[in-house]
Amino acid sequence: MKTLFIDSSRKSLSVALASQNKLIFVSNVNSYSKHSNYLLNEIKNILTKLDININDIDNYVVLNGPGSFTGVRVGVTVAKTLSWTLSKKLYVLNNLEALRLEANNEVIISIIPDKKNTSYVGLYMDNKVIEDYINIDDPVLHFKGKNITIVTMEENDYAIELLKNLNVDNNVEIKIIDDYDYLNLINYALSKDNINPHLAKPIYLKKIDAEKKKNGN
Repeated sequence: MKTLFIDSSRKSLSVALASQNKLIFVSNVNSYSKHSNYLLNEIKNILTKLDININDIDNYVVLNGPGSFTGVRVGVTVAKTLSWTLSKKLYVLNNLEALRLEANNEVIISIIPDKKNTSYVGLYMDNKVIEDYINIDDPVLHFKGKNITIVTMEENDYAIELLKNLNVDNNVEIKIIDDYDYLNLINYALSKDNINPHLAKPIYLKKIDAEKKKNGN
């Protein structure tokens, strides 16, 4: 069984291929958010290097954000189109939960900083989703006597401030990762239910200008 993983939600583009519970190829391209120019070619290059036909891919796993509007849309669109046209299974995972998989603790708080002094936050306790917060300034998070890991991909003021607030009554650490454990992420996604490709929707970091004007915001 072969699974192709796509993440176009960040500045770099990531494509990985796993087969029989082994990670056999990872490609990280510094495309600086111009993912539409690279993604299909990168998939083609990987298949050519490994002498694999596109029809040999059984599953597609894609991260659907939060992330940039264009970036997330590119990855989700390619994954859902390939899975639909080739009658393959599609698995979708949000980036907050993907970050959560990089830590192992009683409480995990995953953070994706936004551009306007706000952050996207996922809260997980005992390996269960408590809440996925979207675009909030100050989530009401209060624990006592908990072991907490804050996990993020970059240093940010929000994570540092959260560390200070939570550290009063808890044992808190910050874990900054460079990249995902792709095999672990793929296996986790495959343990969930696959979805109808038409139901795969991107989660954007912020409302696009056109939507803001339409809603009067």
